[in-house]
Amino acid sequence: MKRTISFLLLLLCLSLLAAPFASAVMPMVTDDASLLSDGERSSLEAMLQQLSDTYSVQIAVVTTDSAEGYNMDSLVEYIYDTYDYGYGTGNDGVLLLIAMDVREFRILSNGFAGDAIGAYEIDAISEAITPDLSAGFYADAFETFAEECEYYLEGYLYGYSFDFSTNLLIAVVIGVVISLIVVLIMKGQLKSVKLQKHANSYVRSGSFNLTQSGDYFMYRNISRTPRPQDNSSGGGSRSGGGGSRHVGGGRF
Repeated sequence: MKRTISFLLLLLCLSLLAAPFASAVMPMVTDDASLLSDGERSSLEAMLQQLSDTYSVQIAVVTTDSAEGYNMDSLVEYIYDTYDYGYGTGNDGVLLLIAMDVREFRILSNGFAGDAIGAYEIDAISEAITPDLSAGFYADAFETFAEECEYYLEGYLYGYSFDFSTNLLIAVVIGVVISLIVVLIMKGQLKSVKLQKHANSYVRSGSFNLTQSGDYFMYRNISRTPRPQDNSSGGGSRSGGGGSRHVGGGRF
């Protein structure tokens, strides 16, 4: 319990020290669990600061030795709100919280970042960082976290055109190759026959007897009116205010 109190007091002191400066915010890295070397911490702070400035979204990492039995979802929200993480009036940001005693982590996205990094994206980021967290490669895990945040923020603003076209090209090539293989196999199984001019040559005598006839409609035309699309949120733009919040994570 004393460890948790000291951790929260540390965050409080940092926030009080930042209060007199209008542009000051919580640090990008608060490593209370001492998972990083000085060099790793400096490198991570510089990386997170650059990304945060680029997208006007604070991307931060907090580590603690113990959650002291607190629910991790509640703890990450408490830290984010109490110590005023995030940029702007919408507190736009992404926070990664690591608790070593329970070996759990949580990712919280808020405001504009919550729109860009939703539940699906948090699951994808969690999957990407879990192997390094489990292996104790914390600096690598935090760097991957930052890169994944950049990917989804960039994609939300400008689209995933490069990755989409690349994946589409790969899918088309694979489809063509598979189709070619299937056609070659089918061609190899065909028996050579002589072309007949009349259909009677392909019908076995006495195998077809017409007992009933009728008219049936086999096709119909249906007219549909497209549903109007909302194009208010064009690529490369973001609106002020609003936003959403998402929390996710897991064990490592």
